[in-house]
Amino acid sequence: METDLLFVHSSDELYGADRVLGYVLDALTPRELTRVRVWLPSDLEHGAFPLCERLRARGVRADHVPLPILRRANLTPTGLTDLARRAATFRSYVRKVAPRTVYGTTSAVLPALAALRGEPQYLILHNQEVWKPREGQVLGALAQNVDRIIAISQATRDSMPQQLQDRTVVVANTTPDPVVVPGFTELSALPPSPMQFLAAGRWTANKGFDVLIDAWGRSAPGTLAIVGGPPPSGSALDVPGLVAASPNAETIDLISEVDSINPLIAASHVVVMPSTWDEPFGLVALEGMAAGRPVVASRVGGLAQFVSDEVGWLVDPGDSAALAEVLDHITCDEVLQKGRRARETYLDRYSPARFHEAWRAAAGLAAVTTTTA
Repeated sequence: METDLLFVHSSDELYGADRVLGYVLDALTPRELTRVRVWLPSDLEHGAFPLCERLRARGVRADHVPLPILRRANLTPTGLTDLARRAATFRSYVRKVAPRTVYGTTSAVLPALAALRGEPQYLILHNQEVWKPREGQVLGALAQNVDRIIAISQATRDSMPQQLQDRTVVVANTTPDPVVVPGFTELSALPPSPMQFLAAGRWTANKGFDVLIDAWGRSAPGTLAIVGGPPPSGSALDVPGLVAASPNAETIDLISEVDSINPLIAASHVVVMPSTWDEPFGLVALEGMAAGRPVVASRVGGLAQFVSDEVGWLVDPGDSAALAEVLDHITCDEVLQKGRRARETYLDRYSPARFHEAWRAAAGLAAVTTTTA
């Protein structure tokens, strides 16, 4: 079977960018999916919930390939040599498969797209990151031969060099509607006390879990669940140690990585996303809004572009005192009111149907009346 669309992805787990790849595949028709391949990196261990297994279960061909992925470990003379070798190997692999389009799912795969300079494939980058100025110089140079860029937020688009912005379209992320799942708990059905808060994500410094735990130590207005785990590579924040040292540790529940956080969101009143970096989007916040839960979020990046005072509360990043003040003064009436508006905003702007339509147009695919579930 010929390959029309080759996806090149930088990890093999089920976190933000990995889930977005699944939502992109949902936008394809069954016939289109038969002509799709996904290449995953061969240099990392599987996550707790491997993406490759999910892809194969839905009939998508997924292979592990020595991809030229931009990682911190590559930023050494030996690492750069290995990256160049992988780029040459990748180019030869692509020639054998001869796809019509190569789709890079994150900025980390830009060395792979750059390796195809002069090749006939149409190249698309799904930019899911906010580029810092110095990063933008390197990533911008690697992206010069990319034909189309799809950015997940205006903040992501604005961080790129101007010449790349001109070929970029913003397609905001989506998340499946949790309300249609049997057994879903409406916010109004939860007991009003104790108020339950939920935060989820990789336990890295830029996700702000240290800020949240410090804020919670100042005032614990209910119970707090922190879901996630350390990243497969790179440094991790010692979340268990920070929790153990908190004066309110007995009100914090640490939960390991889960297959889906929807049941945990359904058991919570408020979702908290205390990121301290320029969050490109904030998928966990959107998952909360889809479930009709208001969101406490940092005023950063793409996160601040869709979380507003109507659907939650915004605080300055890294300010644990301000975060504690907000958490301590949230009322049940506010939760219900902002939760309703959060749900309405999701349906109006971020539903799967809207994403599918916008993504297909951005990727140059014809519109369809229905898409796969």
